[in-house]
Amino acid sequence: MVHVDPLGALLGVVFVTAIGALLVWMFRVPPVSTLSAAKAYSSLSAVRKVLVPITDAFPSERAIGLACRLGREQKAEMVLLNVIIVPFSMALDMPAPAAEIKASQILELGAVIAQKYGYTVRKRIIHHRSIPDGILQVAQEEEVDAIVLGVGLKTRASSQWGKTSLEIMRRATCEVIVDKVPMEEEPLAPAV
Repeated sequence: MVHVDPLGALLGVVFVTAIGALLVWMFRVPPVSTLSAAKAYSSLSAVRKVLVPITDAFPSERAIGLACRLGREQKAEMVLLNVIIVPFSMALDMPAPAAEIKASQILELGAVIAQKYGYTVRKRIIHHRSIPDGILQVAQEEEVDAIVLGVGLKTRASSQWGKTSLEIMRRATCEVIVDKVPMEEEPLAPAV
């Protein structure tokens, strides 16, 4: 007659359960990571320099915050840009002190926002005939990995930013990220 010790039986059950759990864990196939998900992660982690064209509108402020969060992990360099439009009737190098002062103020505000995220930015002001051409020229000169645009509907006096963002998305050789501000978050345009 075989005598089974209860302690021995308990240890046997624990041992078999542990070995079974180990085998299940070892041979479990991890969830499949899709190729597109891997490419998206790789694309975002490759961002080393970001261009943020800004105006004096709320969507530009949000774009700066988005760019800071986008490049935080990689410690990406950020370039803030303001394009001063020069009409065809004027020379590109003609001084525009009032426009340059306003552009400097806009860039300074942008730099303050970026500092709140721990960023030091480079600021650029350029004179150009069109906003999209100016942005794309700087993107090429700076060899940026991404352009972050902020767009909204309430603060725009015209559809200029809509046309600008579409033109940049169509012609840019780098990644373009457009942050459209939800209507309820965007402040009302000041009365003119």
